[in-house]
Amino acid sequence: MENKSPIGIIGAMEVEVNSIISRLSGEQSESIAGLVFHSGTLEGVPVVVAQCGPGKVNAAVCTQIMILKYSPRLIINTGVAGGVGVKIGDLVAAESCVQHDFDTRALGDKLGTLFIRRGDSETENILELPCDRTAAKVLLEEAKAIYGGAHMGVVATGDEFVADKEKNRWLGEQFGAKAVEMEGGSIAQACYMNGVPCAVLRAISDSANDDSPVDFPAFVRETAEKSAELLIRAVQKL
Repeated sequence: MENKSPIGIIGAMEVEVNSIISRLSGEQSESIAGLVFHSGTLEGVPVVVAQCGPGKVNAAVCTQIMILKYSPRLIINTGVAGGVGVKIGDLVAAESCVQHDFDTRALGDKLGTLFIRRGDSETENILELPCDRTAAKVLLEEAKAIYGGAHMGVVATGDEFVADKEKNRWLGEQFGAKAVEMEGGSIAQACYMNGVPCAVLRAISDSANDDSPVDFPAFVRETAEKSAELLIRAVQKL
């Protein structure tokens, strides 16, 4: 039997979701906690789309509401990111996400280790939050077929717009990251805690270095629309 549960799509900025929302058939919207959730079909597939706003808390709140209200079978975080060892215009599909700014090393933990509650007395320690491999492979294959420059790897998340070449180099060395942004890791955590598969697809808008304050405004619309268009093409295979 065909699964009628929707695919959830979350982007931080208007430019990351507007082209997707404009393509919805039978679009209906609902506002919850100041966030607007647009439901309808995309290429015949039921979806719900929301703009969460930048940052980890905004993204996590949006994800939790979407899960509780719409019961998605998969949540995809789409948008732009700074590249770590990859070029502007390339696409990155996450094999996993890390939160590079979660730091309890003073207590003897490894940088980025998160603590997930598993009942009243149990806690799971996790560094790399898993993304759905099947969805990531579909997105990667579509990206390679359409654009060429596509990679699968770790996406690093933190409440910081990285614009420093040394921080960029450190992210690559510390986590093996290929992209850095501000939402994917918290969306992945909320999905992981709820047992919902997730995927993170990011188009590289800047190189997360000293040039980023100039490159980001110049390339953000072009790269965000590239990510959205890829998602529109891939949704029937997810």
